[in-house]
Amino acid sequence: MDCLDFVISRSEGIVSIDNQPLVINTSSVPANVAIVVYDCSSGAGSIEYNDRLRILEPFIDLTPYASFINAWLTAAAAITGMPVTLAQAKTVKLGLVDGIFNSKRQLPISYAGRTWDATDQSMLGMQAAIAAWDIAQSITNGDNQFSNNVNAISLQTPRTADVSASAISPTTDTIDSICLAPVDGQHDANWYWGSAGPGVTGVYGGDVTQQPNVSMSKSQINAPLQIVGPPIDWPPLNSTVTVSLAMSDMRTLIATIQQRRTTLQNTRLAKINAINAMGTIAAVIAYDVTTGWPF
Repeated sequence: MDCLDFVISRSEGIVSIDNQPLVINTSSVPANVAIVVYDCSSGAGSIEYNDRLRILEPFIDLTPYASFINAWLTAAAAITGMPVTLAQAKTVKLGLVDGIFNSKRQLPISYAGRTWDATDQSMLGMQAAIAAWDIAQSITNGDNQFSNNVNAISLQTPRTADVSASAISPTTDTIDSICLAPVDGQHDANWYWGSAGPGVTGVYGGDVTQQPNVSMSKSQINAPLQIVGPPIDWPPLNSTVTVSLAMSDMRTLIATIQQRRTTLQNTRLAKINAINAMGTIAAVIAYDVTTGWPF
C-alpha cells in the first residue's frame, strides 16, 4: 500500500508532501485552521486550530484535502530544472487513493439501530472479544469431541460373554444408538446396542431384563457441539454506556464492517489500475480519485 504524508500550513501558504514543501494557495482552508497534518501510517490526521488551545483534533476523512494534493502536483510539475517525474506523480496520487480508502473504511457504521465505531482499533477490540471466547470454547469443544469419539470407538466392541451368535455383529451391523442400562440393581452399568440389521433389534449387556435409562444416538456422539456463546457488552459510538450484543449480532456487526471494507477495496484496486495505466503527468493530476466510491 502506498503512503502519503502531508502538511498544510494555511498562514504560510505551504503544502508539504513527504519532505518536499511547495508554495500553494491555501486560502480555501478555513480561517480558524492553522495546520492540517496527515499521517498515512495511522490512517488518520490532525488539525490544529488558531482560535482555541493548540490541542490537535483528529480527523479521518481525507477527501476535503484532495484538491491541495492536486495543487501540489501541479506546482511540482512546473518546477524548472527538476520537475516531478511521472513515477513520482503516480506515487503521490496512489497515496491519495490509499488515504481515501483508509478514511472511508474507518467511518462509523450503522447496525441494529445504532451507530458503531469502525476504526481499526475498534475492529481489533471487537475481534479480540470474540476470539478470546472462541479459543477457549474451541479447546473445550475439542476435548469434549475427543472424549465422545473415544467413547464411541470403545463401545463398538461388545463383550463376547454378552452377545450370542445370533445377536449383533459389531463388524457388519449398523449401530443406531447406545443406551446406558442398570445391571441387577447394581450401581454400575453396561451398554445397550441398537441395530438396524434385519430382524435384530439389539442386545443388552449384563442382565437383559433391565431397561436402559440413558440413551445417546450415534449422531449425537459424533455431531460437533453447537454453542452460540455469551453476549458481549460493547459501547455504541460516542457512548459511555455499553449495550449487550448477542454473540451472533457481534459477529454480524464485524462481518458488516468487513464487507464494507471489501467493497471499498475493489474500488481502490480499480483506481490503482487506472493510475498505473496513465502515460502523462497531466493525466495523473486530472484524474479525480474522490469520486466513484460506494460509501
